[in-house]
Amino acid sequence: MKWFVGQASEIKKFSSEELVNVNLFDGEAFFGRLLCFSRGQVVPYHRHAHTDECFDVVDGEGTFLIDGREMRGTPGVTLFVPANVEHGLRADGTAQWVVRETVHERVYAGRAAKMVLRAALKRLPGIGARFRGGE
Repeated sequence: MKWFVGQASEIKKFSSEELVNVNLFDGEAFFGRLLCFSRGQVVPYHRHAHTDECFDVVDGEGTFLIDGREMRGTPGVTLFVPANVEHGLRADGTAQWVVRETVHERVYAGRAAKMVLRAALKRLPGIGARFRGGE
């Protein structure tokens, strides 16, 4: 993917059964999606060892749970959550809550080597096919 442009109001989707994740973009170690909550849906407390996350409220209201505290998530609010910080989300406000999540994966030596290999194989189709056993 070279670039992406989208209008949240046109691509958001909801389900009464479960939270809907709408993928916006997916780079090598950086991706974004819309989290589309119906009232009552929850992402329980959790933490990520190797990812930093940024949440931007696009529409509606809900609650961010972070490091044992609660914070209202209303349009325009941005919350940055570094790796290893416990957090969650609770759609306890309006009927629908739309949050853009942008994630950066911290890259370590092993991951970096895999990324370089994958990029090389994409750019060198003949070598990539032989490496994967295709020729």
